[in-house]
Amino acid sequence: MTGASTWAKELFATPLAALLTLVSGAFMTWLGWLALSWLLFHAVWPWQPAGLCAVRTGLCWPFLFEKTRLILFGTYPFDLQWRALAASLLLLALAALTGLQMIGRTRLRVRAFVVIWVSGLGFAVLLLSGGVLGLSPVPSVFWNGLPILLFLAIAAIAGAFPVGVLLTLARDQGAYPVLRRFATLYIEVARGVPMLTVIFVGVFVLPLMLPPGTYIAPVPAVLIALIFFHGAYFAEDLRGGLQSLSRGQREAARSLGLGYWKTMGLVMLPQAITRSLPSLVNSIIGAYKDTSLVVVVGIHDLISTARMSFNDPGWRSQALEAYILVGLWFFASCAALSAIGRQLQKDRETERGRVSQE
Repeated sequence: MTGASTWAKELFATPLAALLTLVSGAFMTWLGWLALSWLLFHAVWPWQPAGLCAVRTGLCWPFLFEKTRLILFGTYPFDLQWRALAASLLLLALAALTGLQMIGRTRLRVRAFVVIWVSGLGFAVLLLSGGVLGLSPVPSVFWNGLPILLFLAIAAIAGAFPVGVLLTLARDQGAYPVLRRFATLYIEVARGVPMLTVIFVGVFVLPLMLPPGTYIAPVPAVLIALIFFHGAYFAEDLRGGLQSLSRGQREAARSLGLGYWKTMGLVMLPQAITRSLPSLVNSIIGAYKDTSLVVVVGIHDLISTARMSFNDPGWRSQALEAYILVGLWFFASCAALSAIGRQLQKDRETERGRVSQE
């Protein structure tokens, strides 16, 4: 029996299954017709007058052609937006390299990987801020849209991971009791407080804790808050991977004369990270999407710049186009992260099968 016939037999196996199949098919056909009508049949094409967008009910291409740069880069100086684009592409390249490293498509050494990461983030900040190498300075208040979303998300995740590792080691049963209690208290408090509260603390409370006359811009303040907030979630993911390992491995390492830190660094922690990768990917996706909450403290991410685009009196009715463009971006980027998670799970199952056969 072919795959198509097997699939059809499953869809119509019972009267109820057949009814649900027909109803679902009719509903999807109706949705597809609405989408085609909006995208094609009733759309206003780029070569048509923009005034038709107020009459027709379809997609307004003139709006997207005029406002896409505003949605992507916000109020970043128009003639310098090539720097924002280059910084965004560099950050995306770092994210892609990390994904390839996680699923084993690249085999960079840890030191080389860290050097690439630090250099890439530093160069992205240099492109955005300027002030050196003949680049015009641009205050962080103008880092809007896609660059600030990628920078905050990627830098926060990169900084939160080592924080999570340290918290995991501190909370481990073999660590010092004082450290264990402190790490436990910190993780439970961080995971029990809304992210918005942490962001407000980073922007409005953190500057008050610094010496008088010290100024910290909103972007680094928010970044610090995000690092320590997501570090608590990463710590719990890593702790789950650590607890899944047998105690025999730890005892075997100690019998070889390894101390606690060498046992954790050379034996336990690498395996824990491997086992917790799927849950770490899930936390990374959540952290990436939650970065949009920075809009409440005046940092204009993609959602905020999308709102800017249809605040123009001439484009008041084009909110749907703006939000669909932003939604497609988040869907594509989160789908890529999910694909990495599925590949990690597949690799893990393959490794389990190989071990069981041996």
